[in-house]
Amino acid sequence: MVKTMYEGSFEKLLLPLFLNLTSKLVVILGGGNVGERKAKLFSQYSCVRVVSKDFTDGLMKLGREGLIELVKADLWKDYDRYLDGAFIIIPATNDARLNRSIEQKATDLGILVNKVDGVGDLVVPSILRRDPITIAISTKSPALSKYLRVKLEKELQEDYQGMARLLMQIRKELRGVVPLQKKRSKIIWSILQDEEVWRLLHESYEKAYMRAREHAMPNE
Repeated sequence: MVKTMYEGSFEKLLLPLFLNLTSKLVVILGGGNVGERKAKLFSQYSCVRVVSKDFTDGLMKLGREGLIELVKADLWKDYDRYLDGAFIIIPATNDARLNRSIEQKATDLGILVNKVDGVGDLVVPSILRRDPITIAISTKSPALSKYLRVKLEKELQEDYQGMARLLMQIRKELRGVVPLQKKRSKIIWSILQDEEVWRLLHESYEKAYMRAREHAMPNE
């Protein structure tokens, strides 16, 4: 097996990624408050199955609404039968020994583990979304992650959303007329550095767009 550069280091080095979980199965083992919190989050992005002997009222509501699948089972007896097809496993029972057993089984099967009491294969960050902008924040302190998100919320005003939308539109148009990626990147950067484009975004998206086009198609 090929070793990574950081293999053997004391702390896990996590690579920030944005995953498309559409049609992927996330299995949560445990029907308490932690399981409910995880189910509410992951059900926005993926298929979710919650396995437990009992479920919170919140989980029951999600199940009735068809947002998650609820499976009643004794986890100590046969939890492994419910792991088939899972992309992510979340051990969320109130039994630390059972959680460790589930985690080890998932690892043996090559399934990603999201631990609720430490760092597993993946960590859910604090998320700030201002479509089409998404910012994920992760620190060793959940309180600090929340603090940074609140600070960034104040900074991420509407002009950033407008600029993101404008650049998406310009990039799409450039692909048809500017074949070199390096040249397209230079044009995009010149738009970002144009203070007049930023100023016009406060007045009108169309005015800002027309100004941006002067960088992209100067001969029109």
